[in-house]
Amino acid sequence: MRRLVAAAVGLVATLGTIGVAAPSAQAAETAAIPFRSLTYGASYYSGSVSFSNRSVSATGILHSVSGSGCRFASVTPYVGSTEYPTYRSVIYCNGASGTVTVGAPADVPGGPSSVVVGLWTYDPATDTATLVRTTKPIAR
Repeated sequence: MRRLVAAAVGLVATLGTIGVAAPSAQAAETAAIPFRSLTYGASYYSGSVSFSNRSVSATGILHSVSGSGCRFASVTPYVGSTEYPTYRSVIYCNGASGTVTVGAPADVPGGPSSVVVGLWTYDPATDTATLVRTTKPIAR
């Protein structure tokens, strides 16, 4: 019985050591990285991006000028040079403004390595969206 208990304790100690020594594929969440305000006329999106394991998000103030139509923000994550799908925010029209957060996944270990934030115009009459400004790639 002692041999069995000693063997079990040894096995648990070995497995515990292996589990502790295994590297983690998760990337730590980053502090918010401010981005330069994206402007189009007097409309703008200004804020910061945050990276976490397998995703990135942008949070900022989106402002559309009265009579100027509609605006929305977007984020496009990258892993190396591979572009992942773009995600967009809610749409603000004709003088509306508020805090907007838009996030996008990059479901790979460590998550996205960079992101491009965009400002768009939107015409609901024709259902047409046009990308009018982007940041340069913002690295993790």
